[in-house]
Amino acid sequence: MPDAAIPDIPKGSRFGWPRPARLEEFKTRLEAKGLPTDRVVFQGLNQDLPIIRIPIDLPKYRMANGRTASLQVEHLAMNPGLRSDLFTGDPEMWDAQEAQHELLLKLGRLSDLDGYFEDAAHQQVNPLLLDENGFVVNGNRRLSMWRQLLHDEPEKYGHFEHIEVVVLPHATEKDLNRLEAQLQIEKDIRADYSWDAQANMMVAKMERDGIKAEELCKLYRMKDAEFAQLLDMRTYADEYLRSRDKANMWSEVSGQEHTFQRLVQSRSRLSGVARKEVFKEAAFALIDEPASVGRLYIAIPDLAANLDKVVDRLAAELELETATPDDDLDELFGAGKADDEAGARETGLINALKDPQQRSVARDTIADVLETERQLKKDVKKAGYLLDQCAKANSFLTVAAKDGLRPESKLTGVSKQLDEIEARVATIRAYLAEHA
Repeated sequence: MPDAAIPDIPKGSRFGWPRPARLEEFKTRLEAKGLPTDRVVFQGLNQDLPIIRIPIDLPKYRMANGRTASLQVEHLAMNPGLRSDLFTGDPEMWDAQEAQHELLLKLGRLSDLDGYFEDAAHQQVNPLLLDENGFVVNGNRRLSMWRQLLHDEPEKYGHFEHIEVVVLPHATEKDLNRLEAQLQIEKDIRADYSWDAQANMMVAKMERDGIKAEELCKLYRMKDAEFAQLLDMRTYADEYLRSRDKANMWSEVSGQEHTFQRLVQSRSRLSGVARKEVFKEAAFALIDEPASVGRLYIAIPDLAANLDKVVDRLAAELELETATPDDDLDELFGAGKADDEAGARETGLINALKDPQQRSVARDTIADVLETERQLKKDVKKAGYLLDQCAKANSFLTVAAKDGLRPESKLTGVSKQLDEIEARVATIRAYLAEHA
C-alpha cells in the first residue's frame, strides 16, 4: 500500500501528534522557568536536561527499537498483506505506530510490566527520553503500557494522561545508537533483550545504519568472538526456520539460545563440509521435537561427539536416494567431491534428513544412539570400579607400610585386619583366575 494512501491522524491520536504540533509543544513547554532536570550521559557529556510534562498522546514510538527487531519481521511474515516497509518506511505513519504499539505491549506483558503498572500505586518515576522530533529513544515499552491502561480504564489510570519526558538535543543516529547501547547495558527494571532480538538488532544496525561490526562490539561491550558467535547462531536459526517454512518466525526459536549456541560450538569442531552438513540437519531434526532427547543443549554436543555412530545407524535406517542429483549439495561440496562412497552416503543422508517424511525415523534413531552411548559410558565407569577400589586399598597399605611401622604404633587388631585383607585378596584372585 503506498504511503500516500495512509493518512496521518491529527492531534489527539493515541499514537503521536503530527510533527509540527510536537515541535510547537516542546518549544512552549521548554520555555517555562525553573524546570527540574535529569542528568543524561549523552554525546560524551554529562548533560543536565530539563524535564517537561506532556500529554501521553504526543510522542511517537521509535521504529529502530532493538527489542522489537525480531517481532517486527515476524509480524510482517504473519501478515503478508501489510506493506513491506511498515517498520522501515516513514515512522510518522499511523499504521506503523499502531503495529509497533502492539509489539511493545507484547514485550511488556512478557516482562510483567503490565502487572507492575496495573497497580495504580506504581506511577512514573524516571522520565522517558525523546529525540528532538518526539520519537521515544528510551521508554517505548513503558509508554505502550501506560497508553493501554489509560485507554482501557481512564478513571483508574488518569495519572498517565500526562507524562514526564526529557527531549534530547540534536543528535545523529550514531549518537542515539550509542545511548541505546549504554542504556541496555545498565542494570535496572528493563528486561534483557532476547538473544534473537539482539542478533537481529545487530544485523539491522549493520545493514540499515552502516555500523561496522567492530564498532558494535565496542558499543555493546562484546568480544569479537562473542559477537561472531551471536551472528552465527542467528544464521543457523534463520536457516532452520526457512527449512521448516517458518521464515522470520523468531518466536519459534527465541527460547533456544543455548541450543543454537551449542550447535555453533559443536559444528565448528567437526571436520569436513559434508559431515558438518549432516550434523546440522540432524540437529535440526532434534530441534523439531526436543522432548525426544531431553535437554537439547546436552544432546547437541553428544550428537557431534558420536556423529560417526549416528551416521552409520542413520544410513542403515533411512531410505537413501543417492542417485538423485542435488545441485545445492554439489555446489556445497564442490564438483566431484561427493562422488566417492562415503561422500555419496553423506549426500544421501543430508537429503533424507531434509525429507519431512523421514525425520521422525531419523529422530528416533538419533535418540537411540545417544541413549545407548550414555549408558555405555555409565557401564564403563562401573566396570572400572574393581580396579579403582583395589588401587585405593593399595595406596592405603603403601602409606601404612611406609609411615605406620613405628615403635609407638598400636599393634592390637592389626593381624586380624591383615587376615581379612588377605581373604578378600584371595577372593578377587580366584575371580580373576576364572574370568580373566
